[in-house]
Amino acid sequence: MDDKVINDYIKAGKIWKETIKFSRKKAIEGKSLLELANEIETKILEEGQIAFPVNLSINEEAAHFTPNGKIEDDRFLKKEDVLKIDLGVHINGYICDGAITINLDNTHAKQIEANDLALENAITKAVFGKPIEVIGKEIEDTLKQKGFNPVYNLGGHGLAQNDIHSYPSIPNHANGSTSLLEECAIAIEPFASTGKGYISESPQVEIFGLKEGKNVRNPYGRKLLFIAKNYSLPFAERWLRRESKLDDFSFIVGLRELMKAGAFETFPGLKENKGTIITQSEKSLLVLENKTIVLGE
Repeated sequence: MDDKVINDYIKAGKIWKETIKFSRKKAIEGKSLLELANEIETKILEEGQIAFPVNLSINEEAAHFTPNGKIEDDRFLKKEDVLKIDLGVHINGYICDGAITINLDNTHAKQIEANDLALENAITKAVFGKPIEVIGKEIEDTLKQKGFNPVYNLGGHGLAQNDIHSYPSIPNHANGSTSLLEECAIAIEPFASTGKGYISESPQVEIFGLKEGKNVRNPYGRKLLFIAKNYSLPFAERWLRRESKLDDFSFIVGLRELMKAGAFETFPGLKENKGTIITQSEKSLLVLENKTIVLGE
């Protein structure tokens, strides 16, 4: 990995750190999630680029939830809510991806602390040439010792240029893999659950990715596709709504045409059963032959 690439990752990490601090201050009781998402993304754009729409997932929701941009669908943060803030910053396509969990009334402080400890312990195992599985085992062991389950069917991932989920996969449990860590950027992403630790896809989809070589005849669809082609990384429904300025009916018609044509990849919301609480901690690392750098530190 050359010095310029390393420096881009490090710069993305510094912006991520500042944005996370900003997010903590802005996540107050009664806050509109739509307003919070817009504030966080505006903050990123002051110095960097957005790697993916900020995820604001609550309680049993684990990931891929973000406001859709419709005022009537807006949600407001309650003091008892467990809010995961997952955001990504990139410089020239080199991404820092990380997340924190906030619970304003501290009802779930022990779970958040256990999740943070699982991440800290896992980071110590992220060493060039060492087995990837030991990272997942450390996460699983730490969480189980504290009385929680890892989310078994979610995990960390590689961070290649303009690719948020590249090789290698980083498990949140011991999975029997014999793969070794190579020189790369990775995100370690433990989720702790009060339930069984298995999420499923929600019918709710608010984040999309562009598939190449697709087109539609519908004028509303063409307008949305033209906007989407400006994004090399995942984008939000609310971004398309904001930039297209289409009324709700025209927007839905255009989006449906694009979905029918297979022009967009979807990232459905991921959640566990109602009543379950899920927390998340995530940091990005550069694994180099001679050292491991934790971005944002």
